[in-house]
Amino acid sequence: MNTAIQTHCPGGSTTRSRTIPHLPLLALLALSLVSPPEIQAQTSLGSLEFREGHSDASVARRAEFMGRMEGGLAIITSADRSQPNLYEFFVPDTENHDFVFLTGIYESDPRGSFLVLNPNGDTYKEILYTDDDADETRRLSGIEHVFPRDRFLEHLSSALTDYRNLRITQLRFKAVASDMAKGWGPDEKLLYVNYPRFTNLNEPANPRLAFIERLREATSELEFRDAGDLLDPMRMVLDDFAMKNLRRAIEITGKGLMEGMKVSRPDLTTLEVMQTVDYIYRLHGAGLGFHTGVALASNLDAPLRWESTREEEAARKGDARIRPGMLVHFDTGAEFNHYSADVQRTVPADGRFTSEQRRIYDVVLNVQKAVIDRVRPGVTWQELHDLAVSMLREAGGWDESYTYGIGHFIGMEVHEHGDYLAPLEPGMVLAIEQGAIVDGTRVAFEDDILVTEDGHEWLTRFIPIEIDEVEALMGAPPLLNPKALLGRGGS
Repeated sequence: MNTAIQTHCPGGSTTRSRTIPHLPLLALLALSLVSPPEIQAQTSLGSLEFREGHSDASVARRAEFMGRMEGGLAIITSADRSQPNLYEFFVPDTENHDFVFLTGIYESDPRGSFLVLNPNGDTYKEILYTDDDADETRRLSGIEHVFPRDRFLEHLSSALTDYRNLRITQLRFKAVASDMAKGWGPDEKLLYVNYPRFTNLNEPANPRLAFIERLREATSELEFRDAGDLLDPMRMVLDDFAMKNLRRAIEITGKGLMEGMKVSRPDLTTLEVMQTVDYIYRLHGAGLGFHTGVALASNLDAPLRWESTREEEAARKGDARIRPGMLVHFDTGAEFNHYSADVQRTVPADGRFTSEQRRIYDVVLNVQKAVIDRVRPGVTWQELHDLAVSMLREAGGWDESYTYGIGHFIGMEVHEHGDYLAPLEPGMVLAIEQGAIVDGTRVAFEDDILVTEDGHEWLTRFIPIEIDEVEALMGAPPLLNPKALLGRGGS
């Protein structure tokens, strides 16, 4: 069953309806049955505080973007996802994140607003075409020149004609198009566009591709470049606004994950534990950076390999009953104002690890700590990956079950776009992940690490990871009692 809830729109004053699948019984009842003071205090922050400064951030981002352009114009389109998922980290807002990043406008209804950047313009260096309220758009974005969306093609059509003619004879009554035309060179018209981030060739073409083809038909002089080539390096290095929101996402992830760890007991199902985590996220004003995964990590009889996003999503949404002696694995991340955390932990359902579980846990944790300790400016992703693989191999061939890379950048995407070949720089945030399956037992970790000027900051270290920390957390009373809420008893 799907349940619609109202959420406050980041960056605006309206609300929108989001459909949350499988809203659990415990989430519906918890506010009336459980009201510890710490929950009440933590929900008073809201997200307005964390949106302060987005206008200033987007102004600086646009200036940096135009500084990276080699002349020409840039057209950044707000966009919905038009094709099914190709990757588990592909969220509904993925295609709109470039627009959000540069404008500070989280919601544009209807979608299809256009940001035009013209570093060579005199007056109209930044133009936003939208059907949203013009004054509110100016306030959110810091962009002075806002026009109705239906003026976009009119202005662009004029700007595509002979720029010498428009620059002189048409200037009096086509000021916007004339200024736009100054972005073109005498022999070519350079245009940066935000191509679709992912294209599934099995599906109908993305509408933005049709728009680009229409422009090609209008003039042979256009040279297209992918705006992502400029935006990705910018999004990889988080500015102050981005870090403020990512830190909040990580903080909320810790709250939800630790609650999920505490309630992971025999006779609950993995789906019920997952819903506990997700409920805590929503309670603190966050969404999901990706579908929370809670799975049994014991008695595995097959490698964890998925050939498609559909298979991985099905695995994450699967439901199994937790039994005594089992390990429970979490892969989760709260999303806050479009910035997403990504954390993995493994816990014993009985509250204490067996000797064999401890042995495997210690080895994998030592690998995780060694790799994190190596993070600093100048190190490459491949060097970190090679370190992890070599240590797991030395443990007895455990690298054979290590089926993915050492991790990935995080930011507006839980798998942020970027250059995985270049050395690390201060301001980048990586999710460092380890995992091994030994005789059917899986242990895996993932932690979010900020690259600093002289090393790193382990942002998720507050979430228990050492054996004694995990066992102490498992012995603490949870804020929620799913068994009682579900009528199964429990204390």
